Amino acid sequence: DVADNIALNPPPDLDEASRLDLTHLPAFAIDEASTQEIDDALSVEILSTDGPIHSRQRYWIHVADPSRYIELDSPLDREARRRASSIYLPTGTIPMFPMSLAAGPLSLRPGVVSCALSVGIMLDDAGGIDEATPPIITPSLVKTTRLTYDQVDELLDPFALVNSENDNNSADGNNTIENIESTVEILRQLQYASEQRLGWRIDGGSLESIEPYELPDMTVKVRPSADAIDGWQVDVYAKELCAANRIVTELMLSANEAMALYGHKNGIPMAYRSQEMDDVSDAEIDATPAGPCRSWLAIRSTFGSQISSTPSVHCGLGLDMYVQATSPVRRYADLALHFQVKCHLRGDALPFPGNDGDELSNNNEDTMVRIAQNGGALSRQLERPADEYWLKEFLRRRGNQPLSTLVLSSEYREGVYKLLLPELGAICTYTSTTPLAIGTQIDMQSLNLSELV
Repeated sequence: DVADNIALNPPPDLDEASRLDLTHLPAFAIDEASTQEIDDALSVEILSTDGPIHSRQRYWIHVADPSRYIELDSPLDREARRRASSIYLPTGTIPMFPMSLAAGPLSLRPGVVSCALSVGIMLDDAGGIDEATPPIITPSLVKTTRLTYDQVDELLDPFALVNSENDNNSADGNNTIENIESTVEILRQLQYASEQRLGWRIDGGSLESIEPYELPDMTVKVRPSADAIDGWQVDVYAKELCAANRIVTELMLSANEAMALYGHKNGIPMAYRSQEMDDVSDAEIDATPAGPCRSWLAIRSTFGSQISSTPSVHCGLGLDMYVQATSPVRRYADLALHFQVKCHLRGDALPFPGNDGDELSNNNEDTMVRIAQNGGALSRQLERPADEYWLKEFLRRRGNQPLSTLVLSSEYREGVYKLLLPELGAICTYTSTTPLAIGTQIDMQSLNLSELV
């Protein structure tokens, strides 16, 4: 079929002459062990400045380059645009591209020289992108090593003992960490950069300026099992965000900010994302228990994100401008931005030249903003209801087994509260005739909690 043909007979690489060979830099693709679409990796380049004693770091964010293989307006491109994004359900993934491509040549596969679109940034002393050394955005070649979040957290743990090279296989079981010491050193440099960036965003008034703690993510996994009720094994658990998650989050945000700065400077139509926040008083913060409750207070202070052709402040992230460009295998809006940027780098005509409302666009033509606005609609319609259905089923099956809950906040209606289920990472709405104090822990039967989902 078309996918197999592309893998066997790829089209000419339009960026072959300008692709920067970065295969000499160790590049770490950090993700969940189950992830198949590997669309980003991280490197550190040491630059000498004033002699061998003094050096600076350039942080490279390598993003998969599916536009190397997917031609604009080809059948695969049109189908990906129609799907808009991959859809992640508890029972499995519906990929935007055929998985043979998404997990194959489009991904940054470990141990294989892969095409990427790389963003190289240097940070100033405050953690912002250094204006004196603007970001480098270039098509590239990279060779990745795959690490799971758990592996990175273990390697960064100063008390963890590394017993042997044989214990450090990566998630695919075939790719080994060749040099533990140099790997740990690079990961520590990335961790330092992530801490700098977080501090800089906090200074910019991000959500973390109210509470650095992040609520855990709820993970719902469902698989067929002959031994399970109704033939389905259901697992729900909370995923606490640790150092590895912070590294990936902060460096991806940096790349997206760099892309936004590049687009704004060069007048490239892009879908800029912004968000407003209500002011939260110091008194309100002090009156809210630190940790999950204060984190929920920060989340409640935000308004829905907006998408526009004009850059504006994203208050929740603490960024002056922001686009999304780091998941082009999973989100078509990110891929469209890649087409846009790479055409500009080559000096070619832009594939999406118009902005909504200007003379270059019409009602029948896709613009970057329209693509981004349509991008998440289907996934939102499917993913959240599926998670809620299986969460409800998981709780129902637990019957009278107790679960600990935490009162996050009282809502706008009297007697209505938000509860966090810390063990599961789930949040639900609860009505009580008895006043509840924020931060109170309550044990409730799972069956009763299932009725709240």
